[in-house]
Amino acid sequence: MSESPLRRSRWHALIPRFSLRALLVAVLLIAISIPLGQRAWRRYVEYRDAQQYAAMQDAKKWPPGQPNSVSIDDGRGIPNDYVILVRSGKTFGCFVPRNQYKRGESLEYEWYYRTDGGGKFDPRDPNVKSGHSFSGVYVSGGGILRVKFGPFAIEWSGNGPGWGFLYYDGNNVSPDSRGLVAAPRGALRICSTDVKDLGLIDARDARWIYKYGRRDPGLAGDKDEGDAVAPQTEER
Repeated sequence: MSESPLRRSRWHALIPRFSLRALLVAVLLIAISIPLGQRAWRRYVEYRDAQQYAAMQDAKKWPPGQPNSVSIDDGRGIPNDYVILVRSGKTFGCFVPRNQYKRGESLEYEWYYRTDGGGKFDPRDPNVKSGHSFSGVYVSGGGILRVKFGPFAIEWSGNGPGWGFLYYDGNNVSPDSRGLVAAPRGALRICSTDVKDLGLIDARDARWIYKYGRRDPGLAGDKDEGDAVAPQTEER
């Protein structure tokens, strides 16, 4: 028994009709919207983390004015869960402090580094080495604790639950006539960030300024040793 023409016409009316041009436009719009949406989401996450970081720093009662502070960020502490970048020559690394504690000073941290000059730390990348470590417990009269991984060793001390201090290697180097300190080749340089999501970090980004000491003008992430130094910026 054949289908009646009336029934076929009803089915055809329910089937949307698209021209080839309309389909191509739709595909193009989808292709454009996906990366734009991903970029917008990354920017939102960075903004959210930065706002949270600023709020945490403002809420902490730091001693007023520490011009001679030997820790990074002009004497302000480093909160848990934010990425800290380090570099030595073309070896770039980072670590994320967890469970920082002052009483019986100790901390846990996740670490990543690569020696090929790259700045992304995807643990699935065979060039990236990663791990989880613990440092502590500090005993009065003992040595300074260090965050150690790969070729890096960064001095650390506690500042209460969830906070700690990091220290530059070049703080005790005498400045030149301009009041600046020049880092030797291969020196450890540090840069704190207000980013939590490791996937949003590129250590070779120009916005990250790595320093050997408080008086080091710094080296931008996209520069190599021997390149022009970064312009003088606010103390980190």
